[in-house]
Amino acid sequence: MINNYQFNTKIDLIEEMISPIISALEEINANHKKVYQINLALEEILANIANYAYPSKEGKIYISYEINKELNNLRVVIKDDGEPFNPLEKEDPNLDLPVEKRKIGGLGIYIVKNMVDDIRYQRHNNQNILEFVKNL
Repeated sequence: MINNYQFNTKIDLIEEMISPIISALEEINANHKKVYQINLALEEILANIANYAYPSKEGKIYISYEINKELNNLRVVIKDDGEPFNPLEKEDPNLDLPVEKRKIGGLGIYIVKNMVDDIRYQRHNNQNILEFVKNL
């Protein structure tokens, strides 16, 4: 069953945005480490949308998720009507450089890419659509 909901893009609502997914994972006794990774990935993605997708106005974030028991995974789709932005095009940070010599930005999406098993972006019908899958 696919679950859908939406929120205003307010940074202080991120915990509420994530809560339905985490609760559903806890109900099926998902691995705690994987739940933590999902929570972290969602925080990063939603914070970026809340902070950057709508530079001059407040907007909406549309979230849908599905836990597939047969495939033992979680699929999350996050949409927004904000400025076009593909976070997957962001160059991965060079973690071998000292912190003070690294370019600003990109660490959050780098973390997300390493926390999930598959991640995709598309721009469709004036929406940013980020989808990820995490094996449970």
